Amino acid sequence: MRKLTAISLFSGCGGFDFGAAQAGIEFLWANDIDPVAGSAYRSIFPDVDFHVGDVCDVRSFPKADVLIGCYPCTGFSLGARRRWKDRAERDLTAIKGNFLYLEFLRVLAQSTPKYFFVENVRGMISAKQGWFFEQQLQGFRDSGYTVHHKLLYAPDYGLPQSRQRVFLVGIRNDIARDFSYQFLTPTHGPGRAHPYQTLRDAIGDMPLWPTGEFLDQKFHGHYLTRNRKRGWDEQSFTIVANASHVPLHPQGSPMTFVEKDKWQLNGDANRRLSWRECARLQGLPDRIAPSGSLLDCYRVVGNAVPPPFGKALLTPVIRFENT
Repeated sequence: MRKLTAISLFSGCGGFDFGAAQAGIEFLWANDIDPVAGSAYRSIFPDVDFHVGDVCDVRSFPKADVLIGCYPCTGFSLGARRRWKDRAERDLTAIKGNFLYLEFLRVLAQSTPKYFFVENVRGMISAKQGWFFEQQLQGFRDSGYTVHHKLLYAPDYGLPQSRQRVFLVGIRNDIARDFSYQFLTPTHGPGRAHPYQTLRDAIGDMPLWPTGEFLDQKFHGHYLTRNRKRGWDEQSFTIVANASHVPLHPQGSPMTFVEKDKWQLNGDANRRLSWRECARLQGLPDRIAPSGSLLDCYRVVGNAVPPPFGKALLTPVIRFENT
């Protein structure tokens, strides 16, 4: 099988890259501004040339077959949009964090890969009535790529977590004349090759009370405004980067609804998932070893793109390249 090479931007701890590598991609170079994410990435990919720093300051990039870049659009996440207090704050957020896709376009022009892959939050599609999303699509088209996009649901590809994310796939136009990219058909769920994976499947063999690996703090009022616990035989709620908002471990009794914006904890077996359990639920390998504090570990794991997405997205390309 021919190995395709790749470079990775905004790589985080390497979740997308780990899945892409499982599909058959060889990574040459990666980048993130977060040194803790860099330490986690190196624990997964010790042989990849990882550059810690702001991508805006990098002037030269290797040539590769594939460019992967999960650039942040934090101001357009649904959570961030709920936090916007006024127009000034909204515009400041957009200016600071939401135009890093222009750096991705810069690297695309320099590296001219055959394929590119981008992950982002679902809210990006509807932000500013779709204007921001269309700006990105047009930028990719102007750069010479045929672009496909789709909202994917993680359990459909074997992840025990009800996570949804938008993915963009670009095929360089000379390649697109012979290759019509199709998103991989879901592999898990009713009527498919495999059943949905559950919390039990993912973390059932892990210690119930892993000392020092979970945030042991009071559950504040905002945390109790909605259900935070799913059972052993269900999929986890979305794993997040903020340790205070991580879902509950499935042991013990379920939460009960009291009234609007108020849920109740029951029994004594209530704790947040540990960061290592979160890593499992993200599909990351057990060998991941971020440096930094407990909160840092939660953050880099919660920000990861789950590897099953990367594997599912790269598989059609690998199949085409080897036909």
